[in-house]
Amino acid sequence: MRIALFLLLLSACASLPPSDLFGPVATDPTLLSTQTHRGLAHPPTAPTTEDPRVPADLQALLDRQLGTVTALVGEPLQPRTEDDAPPPTLGADAKPLVRFVHLTDTQLVDDESPARQCTFDTPAATSGAFRPQEGFGCQTLDAAVQAVNALGAVDFVLTGGDNVDNAQRNEIRWFGQVMNGGTVECDSGGDDGDAPGLPFAQKRPFHAAGLQVPWYWVSGNHDVLVTGEMQVDADQRTIATGTTALMGARDYRQPGAPVTTGEVPADALRLPLYATELVADVQAIADGPGPHLHGLASVAPTATHIQYRVTPVASAPLDVIVLDTNAHSGGSDGLIFADVFTNEVQPLLDAALAAKHWAVVVGHHPTSGIGDGGGAFGHTQTGTLTPAQFRAALSKYPNVLFYLAGHTHSNLITRFPPAPGDAVRPFFEVQTASLADWPSQLRLVEVLDGNNGFVAARLTMLDVPGQIAGLAPNDLVGQALTLMTLDRAAGWNPKPGEGSAADRNVILWLKKPPGW
Repeated sequence: MRIALFLLLLSACASLPPSDLFGPVATDPTLLSTQTHRGLAHPPTAPTTEDPRVPADLQALLDRQLGTVTALVGEPLQPRTEDDAPPPTLGADAKPLVRFVHLTDTQLVDDESPARQCTFDTPAATSGAFRPQEGFGCQTLDAAVQAVNALGAVDFVLTGGDNVDNAQRNEIRWFGQVMNGGTVECDSGGDDGDAPGLPFAQKRPFHAAGLQVPWYWVSGNHDVLVTGEMQVDADQRTIATGTTALMGARDYRQPGAPVTTGEVPADALRLPLYATELVADVQAIADGPGPHLHGLASVAPTATHIQYRVTPVASAPLDVIVLDTNAHSGGSDGLIFADVFTNEVQPLLDAALAAKHWAVVVGHHPTSGIGDGGGAFGHTQTGTLTPAQFRAALSKYPNVLFYLAGHTHSNLITRFPPAPGDAVRPFFEVQTASLADWPSQLRLVEVLDGNNGFVAARLTMLDVPGQIAGLAPNDLVGQALTLMTLDRAAGWNPKPGEGSAADRNVILWLKKPPGW
């Protein structure tokens, strides 16, 4: 049995797409987890009694070295087929189609906003209400951008939603500034970077490198709802732009920036945006320098949902179709109305099929997270698609390669079997871990026409580097990674975001339908 398994793995490795078909893997290959990747030096146990929101407790956790990582051996690419058969051999004229990065759940947060709810943080369902690393979000995103730039030969970056945390105007502007490059100051309500005796370097202006390739916006529940759950209304806008942090925000006027429920300086740019304001503000990001946001030109300024189709590489027959899977009425779960799918999404899929283009469909929520909107802070809606109906609607299109999602903050690749009369073939869903939480990864996606009756999608995890040249005077990104490692090891972040080996470095082999 072991000999047979070895021979099977050997034949699988021999058929993997060679790197040179896609160009250089990376100018710094250590960024890719096929070379090495981070592991927790202290596996999570029960949540610690020390509370990361309390500066003294946080220091105690650091003193216990719970933020320490260990270098693990890189993981090879594993083949996964639709029927568990051995992967095929590439044809003589195999060629790459597109090479892009999926960057999701950055959750860039104004941690000083009165709309924050840090006091609700628990090592359970509300674990995202506070993150000890959240003040370093802009520097972490900039490090991710620099990692993408170091890959070389990437065609574009596709965000996965929850780009910001609280649907606030200043958060969206910070996100665009970091992605586009230039001077960025991710601070609000007063100057905290040079406060006398309290220098918080993460709040100082810094130069963001900016992506060297185009990038595309996908909306998540945190982009359209206050704290990702509550509908934006006049009351929420008053709270966010006010001075009372009733539910807990960071106070950078104090040593260690503890959580306060008292008074904080106001800032009008903390305004949570209504749906149409969000569209306008995201479209305005495209006015930034250099390669910047693309794809939203087809979205009407009066639209309430950001949904569009784009062909990122003119010479490649592959489209990206962006869906808005958010329950704009409230609640963190996904929601898709059947009539919206028919009237808005189906025409996008039809257009890709008519053009004989392959399609990668991306939304924020995984298909299992699509519901009727009736969860916490939500309202039960009628006429919504179930997860099975959503998968069946997508899999009826023979050109859809896979569905790409975030939201769960975990790496996960799921193969759904075909439903009789519904699916053309098994349906793959690919989820990518969060940038904001452990293990702070992105996913490199390389799609190749095998010229053998198959399309191959090579999926490789990309680590955010802990040290980036130019981020002096101190290693802010390293601090962020230490804190998010601590949050996981201390048990306050319960999500095993790294997933299994079969969810990380994988090659999906997808059979071409007849006639393709």
